[in-house]
Order: sequence, then C-alpha cells, then structure tokens
Amino acid sequence: MSLRIILLGLIVLLGGCSWMPFSGGNDTFVDRSPRLSEVVADLPELDLRRQAAARPSREEVVAAYERVYGLLADRRENHAVGKRLADLKMSLGEDLDIAGAEAPYAGAVSLYESLLENSEGEGKDEILYQLARASDVTGDTAAAVSYLDRLIAGYPDSRYIVEARFRRAEIAFSENRYQEAEGDYGFVVSLGDTTAYWRNSVYMRGWSQFKLGDLEAGLTSFFQVIDSVLTDPDAGTLPTTEQELLSDSMRVVTLTLGYLEGAASLAAHMNDLDRPHWQYLVYEALASDYLDKERYLDSVATWQMFVDENGLDARAPSAHIGMIETLIKADFPSEIHPKKVEFVNRYGVFSQFWAVHDAAVRDGYLDKLHEYLGELSKQAHAEAQSSGKRDDYLLAAEWYEQMVATFPLDPATAEYHFLLGEVYTEAEEHGRAVAAFQRVVHEFIDYQRADEAGYAAILGLSRLAESAPVEEQELWQRLKIDAQIEFALLFSADERAAAVQGAAADSLFALGEFAQAVELAQNLLNTWPEAEPALRESALLIAGHGRFELGDFVGAENAYQRLLAMNLDAAERSDVQQRLLATVYKQGEASEAAGETDAAVAHYLRLQEIDPTAELAVQGQFDAVAVIESTGDLTGAAVLLTDFRQRYPDHELGNGIDARLAAMYEQTGDVAGAAAEYVNLSVSADDVEVRRQSLYRAAELYLQLDDANTALVHFRDYANTYPQPADLRLEAIHHLDLLYQRFDDGASRRFWLAKKIELYTDMGRAPTERATYLAAEAQLVFAEDERAQFDLVRITHPLQKSLKRKQQALKKTVAAFEAVADYQVAEFATASTFQIADLYSELSRAIMNSDRPGGLSELELEQYEILLEEQAFPFEEQAITLHEINMRRSWDGVYDDWVKKSFDELRRLMPARFDKQEVEVAYVETIY
Repeated sequence: MSLRIILLGLIVLLGGCSWMPFSGGNDTFVDRSPRLSEVVADLPELDLRRQAAARPSREEVVAAYERVYGLLADRRENHAVGKRLADLKMSLGEDLDIAGAEAPYAGAVSLYESLLENSEGEGKDEILYQLARASDVTGDTAAAVSYLDRLIAGYPDSRYIVEARFRRAEIAFSENRYQEAEGDYGFVVSLGDTTAYWRNSVYMRGWSQFKLGDLEAGLTSFFQVIDSVLTDPDAGTLPTTEQELLSDSMRVVTLTLGYLEGAASLAAHMNDLDRPHWQYLVYEALASDYLDKERYLDSVATWQMFVDENGLDARAPSAHIGMIETLIKADFPSEIHPKKVEFVNRYGVFSQFWAVHDAAVRDGYLDKLHEYLGELSKQAHAEAQSSGKRDDYLLAAEWYEQMVATFPLDPATAEYHFLLGEVYTEAEEHGRAVAAFQRVVHEFIDYQRADEAGYAAILGLSRLAESAPVEEQELWQRLKIDAQIEFALLFSADERAAAVQGAAADSLFALGEFAQAVELAQNLLNTWPEAEPALRESALLIAGHGRFELGDFVGAENAYQRLLAMNLDAAERSDVQQRLLATVYKQGEASEAAGETDAAVAHYLRLQEIDPTAELAVQGQFDAVAVIESTGDLTGAAVLLTDFRQRYPDHELGNGIDARLAAMYEQTGDVAGAAAEYVNLSVSADDVEVRRQSLYRAAELYLQLDDANTALVHFRDYANTYPQPADLRLEAIHHLDLLYQRFDDGASRRFWLAKKIELYTDMGRAPTERATYLAAEAQLVFAEDERAQFDLVRITHPLQKSLKRKQQALKKTVAAFEAVADYQVAEFATASTFQIADLYSELSRAIMNSDRPGGLSELELEQYEILLEEQAFPFEEQAITLHEINMRRSWDGVYDDWVKKSFDELRRLMPARFDKQEVEVAYVETIY
C-alpha cells in the first residue's frame, strides 16, 4: 500500500475521530494533530485511475504514524502526531488484550510517558488521563490513582476532570476508602445530571454514604437515582439495565430504612422531595420487605404512613387494601374492622377522595369498597338488633346509605334500601325510613318484598303525621294518602290493599278532597266487591257524603239507598236515613234553582214518604209551598200551606203561616179568607206590630166585604188598643165615624168625633194636615149641633127675656163655629163664616118675626116695630160683614158652596149692590 493511500486514510481518521473508549462519554474531540500539509505535499501523486484499495487497518495506520512521528520540524505538530499515535496504540492494545496478548498496552504507555516528559504542558491532562486509563486496564491501580491525582490536582478545568473524579471514586470505593469515594462521587453529582457519570455517581455515592453510616444522606442519594430512572410517570416497561438499577436501589432503600425509623423516615424524605409520583413504589417495597420478614405491624404501619401522608393519592386505596390484607394474613381480627371502616370513610362515595378522582381511579378499588361496605352494614345491623340502641341502628343506616349511593345498579340494591328502611324505623327516623321504603317501591317494583316496603312507608308516614307540628300535619297526611293510593294501585292483590285504599279515601274526605275521595271509594267497591262489610260500608259512606258535598245528590242518594239495604245498627241506620233525606232535599233545591218547579215540588214532597216526622220532611213541604207560590199558583200554595199548618200546628215554621195565608188570600181575591187570617194574626202573632197591622187590615177587609158590624168592631178595637201611630188611629176613628153614621148612632158618633179633636190636640204644634181636616170636620158637627140648639130658642114676649136666651145660644154657636174656623181649613172656614153670618141673619129675622105684645095701640105697635128694627139691624149688618169675608175669599181662589151661599145672601140682603144683572155686549170676530 502506498504512503499516499495510508496518509489519505489517516486524514480521514483524523477528521472523523471523536471516540473516547475509556470515558464512554459524549465529549467532542479537540483536533491537536500536526500540520501535515508539507509532508503531504512532498509525497508523490496518487494514481486515481487505479482501483481504490480497501480501508487501511489500524496496524497500517499505526505504521504510517510511526513513519511520520519524529520527522516533523514543528515540535507541536510532532507532539500531536505522537499523541495520536499513542491513542491508536491504546486502541490497538484493547484488541490485543481481548486476544490475550501479553503486555498489550506497553507500547501505548511507553509513548504516553515519553510524551508526558517531553510535553511543555499543553495536552498533559489528556496524557495523564490516558496513562491512568491504561494503568487501570492493566491492573496497576496505584499508578492509575497516581495519574488521576496528578490530573485532578493539576488540571481542575480539564475536560477529563469529571471522569477522572468518577474513576478515582470507583477505585477508592473498591478499596473500601468510602470517605474518599463519597467526596469524588459528590463532586460529580454536584455538576448535575448533564454528565454521563451523574446517575452512577449518585448511586455509588449513596452506597458510600451507607458504608460510612450516613444513612439519611444515603437515602437521599438513592432516591435521586430512583427519581432519575422513573422520570416519566407514564413510561412503560423500563430497559433491563434501568430496571436492575431501580430494583437494586429499592433494595438498598428498604435495607437503609430498616436501620432507621422505617415508614416515618420514608415519609420525611418523601415530604422533602415533595411527594414524588414514584413514592408509592418505595412504600410498597418497604411494606413488602416487612411482610416477607413477617414484621406485620411494621408492614401495616408503612401502608398507614402512606395513607396518612397521601390521603388523596390515587394509590391510597391500594395502600389501604394492602394494610387490611396484611392484617388478615397476620390474623389480627380486632384490627381489621377499624381499618375497613377507615377505608370506607376515606374512599367512599361521601369522601373527599371520591370527589376529586374520576371513575378510572375509583374502578381500581370499587370491588373492595363493595366488599367492605357489605360486611360493615350487615355487622352493624346485627349489632344494632342485639343492643337495640338507636345509635347502633343509625350506624348501620350509614353503611347502608353508602352502599346504595355507591352501587345503585347492584343487584342487591333493593334489599339494601329495604334494610335501610328497617334500621331507620328502629331508630325512629321515620322520615328517612319512608324515603328508603319508597325508593324500593319506585325503583325496584319487582323486588320480592316491594309490597312490604310500600306498607312500611305508609306506617312511617302515619307516625310522622301523628308527631308533626300542627301546621305540618296536613302535609304529612297528604303524603301518607299518596302512599296509600300508590300501594293499592301497585299491590292490588295484597290482602291489605282494599283497607289501605279505604283509609286513603277516608283521609281525603276529612281534608275536603271530595272528588278524589269518592273516586277511591267507588274504585274500592268495584275492585274489591267481596271486601268485608265494614269496609264496603265505609266506602259507601264516603261515596254518599262525598257526592253530597260535590252536589251529585242523585249519586249520593243511590249510595245511601245501598247502605240502607245493608245490615246496619239502629244508630247507623238513623244517620244514613238523615243523610238520605238531605240528598233528596238538596235535589229539590237544585231543581228549584234550575227553574224546574214541578221536579222541585216532587222532591220536597217525597221527603214525606221517607220519614214524615223528619225535620227535613217538614222543611220540604214548607219549601214546596214557596215553589208553588213562585209559579203564581197561590191557590195551590195556600192549600198546601193550610195542610202544613194542620200537620205541624206547633212547628216553628208555622209562626208566619197566618200572615202568609192572609197575603195569599188577598192576592187571589179571597177577601173573607184574608180577613179571617188577619183576625187570627191580630191575636196570635208574637210581634205587637204584626198584631196591630193585622187588626187594622182585618177591619179594612170586613169593610170591603160591607160587613159593617164586624168592621166597626175591629176598628173600635184598634182605636182603643193602639194609640200609635196616631195617623192610623185617626183613620180608624174616622171609619168609626162613618160607620156610626150608617147606623144612625149619633151619640156613639159624637164620642169618636170628640176623639178626633182630642187626637188633634195631642199632636200639639205639629198636627198633620189630615188630623187638622178631620178635627175641623168633627168640630163642624159639634157647631151644627149648637146651631140646632140655637134654632130651637124662640123669641117671645117678653122680648128682653127671650132675646137674652137667644143671644146666649148665639154666643155658644158662634164660638163653636169660630172653633171650626180656627183649624184654618178652607172648606170648613168658609162654612163656619157662612154659618156665623147666617146666625146673625137668623137672629135678625127672629127679632123681626118675634111675637108682638098684645094690647098695643097702632102707634105703640109702630114704635115697637121701630124698636125691633133697631135691635135686629146690627145683627143684619154683622151678617153682611161676615158674608163679605167669604165673598173676598173668592178673590183668593176659594169659591166653594159656602162662598156661593154667601153671595146669594148678599144679593138678598143688599140687592142694590149685589143683585145686578149682567149686560151682554155684542162683538164680532172679524176685523175688516
């Protein structure tokens, strides 16, 4: 092979060489080779046309370098070629060493030592490194350490310092010089995990610390190794070497913890490391180590420490399970139960752990949770049944609650709900018991004891309703009713179903929910027709009463009729009959309200057929009268009302019958019948006012019948009995006045005329116009009586004596007429004025017509005549004056018969003034 080819290969090797077999690291090679430009330039040209030879072997390369080494003028370049040559010989020595050659590294070591002696310092660290390496490989540990010491001491910044420290540490550890080894390992560790020797240094440093008895520091180192191996929590299976490193680290960790405080020391380190994700593996390794050594309590304590320190860690349940299984293996039953309780409390459905983790985590321990809950609930239930204590039952309930909440789809969930209801019932937590039982009914209807759960819920609601505050009782009662209805519907074949539905109907009726109560009662009768009599009787009562309240009186009557067909005792029968009467009566009312009068009367009157002595039968006939009366058939109403009075003469409804009949008779024109009823009322009525009015009306009706005698009797009784009201008494007196005139009983008449005047006087300053008129009229009668007396007195001789009597009669009569005028009633004022004037005229005429004394001469007679005229004239003048008063009243519009008479008298008395004939004046209607 030509030198050019060898050098070309050398150049290639020099250009690509970066391998440091001893270091095993990734350090970049620094090119310190000699400048070969001149050497290459002096070589002959390479014949490129020749086929390229194969790659040169290392022996050929070494031979090529040997030919070059020492020929270079530049000392530095020559040194670089020598160093490269030593490296190549070192590499070649490795192959020779493998082949079993003797002293395979001698050439390399000799060249390195030569280079070291001739070197002026540049690259010495590398030469020392290679010498140390070669010494180590040849087993000359002392020489290797010597070279390493020189390198470390002289070249602290060398790129070989890390490996040098590591190699020296390795040698020191192998020679049990642990303190020195720990120092060099510590140096490498302090540089961080960027070097290739960091992990091994950490690991060996841990061992050094362990050997030195610094166990805490050793743990720290081993935990660093573990952390470096398990950097990725999601990594899969580790490579074999790393797995071995991890296993060995775990072994020494458990060994170390065994010398320390075990789990407590582990927990302290894990806290310092901020609880790394791999901590569970260490706890597991320690717990397993204890278990293998049958140190059960230490194993349990280790698991407990993990749980206590990492309660929310996803692997806490596994640790807890490990603790329980260790206790089971160790056969410590007294410790197992508390740990299972703790397990459920820590990881159950109501725990914080459950809340922060998803289903993927929970799935890992659900089977154990189910197992433990089942054991704890059954055990607690059994203990509660044994002790009978409320708190024990509540504890069992807690476990059952967790069981059903955690495993709602478990096949045994229905059973757990049922048991939950039972323990709550025993603990007198009836509200919770009802909720549990009703979940069985609503969610597990096919459960074999669903009917028992439904009935138990009803019993629980009954207790709640009984014990609830007054304001809440109706709410619980309604919930109970709902449960009863549901029970009867879902479990109709149950022997208790009919009674339960009957109770619900009864409760609804009590609450006023009549429609639903009736529906349930009717459903009971239809669904369970063979139910016991008492139950059917109750249902019929509810149906009857409920329909009655709802206004379905026909339906209510039907229910009551069915009840009466049953075997009831006397009291029950009486009550039902009363109810039946009420329904019939209500039908009458309903028909009446609808305007169906014939039907209303029929309903009212058929009450007599049921029980004629019943109060409603009485009321019904009475109301029938009103209905007939409302149609206008007063005759028929009166007949029925008369029958009512005959049937029930002492009934309180009969109190107004007389008045009612009287009114009916009046309206139908039966005046005699009405009058008779009013007479009865005037005596029998409790109210004085009614008696008064009835008496007066009876008198009026008899007067209408022209039964004057009977009318007079009743008017007289009225006038004598009822002074008030005064105006009506006055009218009664007036009727007596008129009636006595018919009988020509002047004396009796004048008695009542005097009563008219007396009544007027009693009115004082505010008499009525009617009273004034009648009093004036009565006074006129008395004045006319005086006039009659006046007319009876004759003027006879002797004149003076008879004239005096006449004048006295005149004075009384005038006074009587003046009393009439004082009432200021125009009709009677003109009459009294005329009468007084006429009295004076009459007196004047009486004087002139009086007897003349006998035996008078003609002159004496003439003188006597003159004397009479002188006596008579003033009276005539007075008469004219009074007639003129009446005349002037015509100017005010008063022109009655008395005024007319006054005009006639004035014409007679003063013809020249008043007796003039009218002169007719002709006129035409057309104007031309």
